[in-house]
Amino acid sequence: MRIRRIEQNDAEVCGKIWYEAHKAISFAHGYTSEPPSEEFGIGLIKSILGNPNSWGVLAERQDRIMGSIFLHRFPPSPVAVIGLLTVHPSAEGNGAGRKLMDAALFQARKQNHEQVRLVQSPSHIRSFVLYTKSGFTLREPLFLFQGQPLKGGTNACSNNIRHVRDDFDISLCNELCKSVIGFSRELELRKAKDQGIATIVERDGVMTGYAAGIGIGCHAVAKSNKDLKALIANASAILGPGFFVPARNRELMRWLLENGFLIGWPANLMTIGPYKEPLTPFLPSLAY
Repeated sequence: MRIRRIEQNDAEVCGKIWYEAHKAISFAHGYTSEPPSEEFGIGLIKSILGNPNSWGVLAERQDRIMGSIFLHRFPPSPVAVIGLLTVHPSAEGNGAGRKLMDAALFQARKQNHEQVRLVQSPSHIRSFVLYTKSGFTLREPLFLFQGQPLKGGTNACSNNIRHVRDDFDISLCNELCKSVIGFSRELELRKAKDQGIATIVERDGVMTGYAAGIGIGCHAVAKSNKDLKALIANASAILGPGFFVPARNRELMRWLLENGFLIGWPANLMTIGPYKEPLTPFLPSLAY
């Protein structure tokens, strides 16, 4: 077995493996597959390979690709993120997953990332065992909530919601994010602003929360559940298959269920290195 960098002409095989691996797990547990098709998986791999902040390698034996892994940076965030670690179902148990993880963690150390995070599917016990042996700690059980945008259709919309407009707004969001999770997520916030999906909630003229979109690839932080509910209730769209909610936020989960949302599947936020437990409501992304 050897580990080598992923190239663009590997995208088709790696995308198909990602789809097949998730389909097998989802089918076994009655969940909807995260990648809806092989074409989606291939397209995502190609887009990741074009991202200068992403790094990826694959495992192969006798020229047969068995799986792949990616490591992502989100400067200025100090966190490196493991994403899309997949091994073909027929190759599980042959050590490919451990070799891929070791390569990614070695790369994280080379990049001076003390903190590494990932979101794990708890229905896949083998991956949980691998991550635990690799040094990860379970921090937040999550649930993916699915449903249609409320578009202000509840009393949670009483707060003032507006789009993130300028650098001053971004600086306010950064300060709130630092106070809640210990660092800012400015790269993702700026991207969401450019896409027109980043929103702010204000109470009495004071910014009390923001969302870099509401969806599986988005995050949000707020001073209270009232503020977080307002951000969700006024979202113009739910991006992707849904959005993650920490399982410990019983109040928010109950409100979502009462407003027609359903739980799609569970997940676990796992970390290596220092971790500041958020003390106010937040929504993690698929990354972290």
